[in-house]
Amino acid sequence: MTRFLAALSGLLLTVATTIVLPWAGVAVPVLVLLSWWWRPAAVGAALVALGALLWTGTGTLGCAATGLVVTAYLLGTATVRAPAGVVPTSLPSVAGALLFAAAAVAAAAVPVHLAWAPLAAPILMILLYAWIVRGLAANTDRRVHSGDSGR
Repeated sequence: MTRFLAALSGLLLTVATTIVLPWAGVAVPVLVLLSWWWRPAAVGAALVALGALLWTGTGTLGCAATGLVVTAYLLGTATVRAPAGVVPTSLPSVAGALLFAAAAVAAAAVPVHLAWAPLAAPILMILLYAWIVRGLAANTDRRVHSGDSGR
């Protein structure tokens, strides 16, 4: 199943990049195929897709959709050679990707014209992420000390 997810998301990444910028779609399938033997090529494919988005000035929804495809692709390829039982698409990883993509689309839809907003946004996202992770870690720590396995 992991190999299928990696292959499917690689195909989707190729299609998404080709739709956005056709000549960039030539490099992505080569990097996707190469990533089966040399994993850093997966990062190259993701960067080519990002470059295609930047080159064409794609809208927010296109960027969010391509970002979700890149996330699925990187999660899938990272675990192709992982031991049995490693699941790349757990509920937290999928929910996190969807929520952050939705937050990015919502933030881009709000017509704010503050000169400092682009500087504050990454800092606020990092603080929000740290706050969420700290809360999740505290819940896990409480379950470990109480003997509850969470099932």
